[in-house]
Amino acid sequence: MRITLDGTPIDYHERGDGPPLLLLPGGAGHAGVFDGLAAHLTDHYRVVAMSSRLVSARPDGDQHPKVYAEDVLGLIEALFDEPPAVFAFSAGAITTLDLLARHPERVRLAVVHEPPVVSLLPDADRHRAALEAVRAAARTGDLDEAARLMTDAMTAPEPGAATPELRHPGDWLDGYAETSPEPPTPELLELFARLGELQPLFLEHVLVPFTSADVDVAALAAAGPQLVPVAGIDSRGQLPYRAAAALASRLGLPLTEFPGGHLGPVERPTQFAAALRALLG
Repeated sequence: MRITLDGTPIDYHERGDGPPLLLLPGGAGHAGVFDGLAAHLTDHYRVVAMSSRLVSARPDGDQHPKVYAEDVLGLIEALFDEPPAVFAFSAGAITTLDLLARHPERVRLAVVHEPPVVSLLPDADRHRAALEAVRAAARTGDLDEAARLMTDAMTAPEPGAATPELRHPGDWLDGYAETSPEPPTPELLELFARLGELQPLFLEHVLVPFTSADVDVAALAAAGPQLVPVAGIDSRGQLPYRAAAALASRLGLPLTEFPGGHLGPVERPTQFAAALRALLG
């Protein structure tokens, strides 16, 4: 499905019936990465998964969370009669923080999974330099080197993370150590192959502007219990987890741990959906 917002086409997938639940993906922002997760939610919710304008319109130049948040606001106003719960991860979670800070009345609950905002970290300058190196490599056309640098920047474990109170919705933690990620479906593998075309745009025009974005901590504090910072248990010590923990600590909120790592909603959709349902319920 497609909607046009101020002249920009935005794609989305809609299914299910019930209270509204909006899903915002990370990376380049393709709604299809949520197909596995949504399949376990449609018996409880009206699920709308939204693609970003990078996917739908392929714009030129740097992209910014404020613009993407206005896209999300436009979709909410066009599709929903009541404020939806929003679940978002990675870049989508950064977009959601901007949306909640400026339009809290349009969101019932914002569940933000590992928003990698480096300004929240005590070693922010070092992380900014590492991510700038990723962008520089992408701009020379060396995408393999850019991918290697981004993996190092995002996943290298670091000491000294903030330690907020942890909580685990539902009973997914029981026996979790013996479980494995679900194998990707053929449809998901095909989608990943197609998304490879967007990787240069993401590395050059999304990664740095989003991760270096400022977070309006005062506005988020005013939103109070509308915000739920979330991180994947397998990401402990990594940059996205540390950023989520720092956000929770700054706001005096608990950090909710979910199954999997940074891509938990994609790699463990069954377990992740159960934890999300327990949290929302």
